[in-house]
Amino acid sequence: MPILLLVPGDPEILYGGREVVAAMEARGVRFRSFRINPADLSPDAWCQLFDLSISDVMGIALFRAVQHLSRRRKEQFFIPDIISEIEMDGLVQDRTRQALLNRLEMAQSWDLFSTSYQELWEVFDPNSVNIMDLSTLDPEPRGRRNLVVDVLARDIFKRRTIARRKEELGLIGELPRVWMLIDEAHQFIPSGRGTLAKQALIRWAKEGRQPGISLVVASQQPSAIDSEVITQCDVIVAQKLTNRADIHAINALSQDYMGGELKTYIRKLKRQGEAVLVDDEQKKVVMTQIRPRKSYHGGGEATA
Repeated sequence: MPILLLVPGDPEILYGGREVVAAMEARGVRFRSFRINPADLSPDAWCQLFDLSISDVMGIALFRAVQHLSRRRKEQFFIPDIISEIEMDGLVQDRTRQALLNRLEMAQSWDLFSTSYQELWEVFDPNSVNIMDLSTLDPEPRGRRNLVVDVLARDIFKRRTIARRKEELGLIGELPRVWMLIDEAHQFIPSGRGTLAKQALIRWAKEGRQPGISLVVASQQPSAIDSEVITQCDVIVAQKLTNRADIHAINALSQDYMGGELKTYIRKLKRQGEAVLVDDEQKKVVMTQIRPRKSYHGGGEATA
């Protein structure tokens, strides 16, 4: 399949040099850098990114600056504009102002935010498998990894909602149906705590059918994924689990048509690659065998 690898910044810097990038290109991988428009973040998201409450002085100042820019310029403002807005705000004390400016200058150094406006969807190739590599970004709940997924999920949901309305009227939508597949999903939709991307992804899981968007989540810790997403799954593929909490999380999805609890099927899994496949649409439970992978497994066990 044609692959487009989307990288948050310069691929040569992130992957360790031109030699590595050239080797991947020789294997048919295309690279494309992407950056986020600062205006695509809501005032709340800017505060959450820096772990600021909108009830304290720093959070209030940042919220007000982004809100003012959003009203005046809509999508056409950037980090220097936010800095200027805070500098001109006479209600902000010097100490608070300097602390905010330090954070914004740090964000500018991440090479993640754009300096000229570009529609986020334009970086994707609808005729390829688009892989957004976030492994070089920090995995903190309110960090850059979650920030990218939040902006992307909200943008696609909005665009697909508009496209679906056009399709219902017999018109051609600008954006085709979208499948988003997320590995290590517990980093984005964890149970018991919030992240920048969590609410946007829960909305995908609950309301995605109408606008024509689908979500696939993968994790080695199903118990660490929020139940609001787990319970919306129409198809479940569960391989061997040993942790009691993980087994309990999957078993909670047991249905009457299964003829028994899901944990009973999971305990029958013995061989490597075996899995239980639950299809809620067709009300089926199937024991299946996943073929051995042919690609390099970065998470595989070391051998002597």
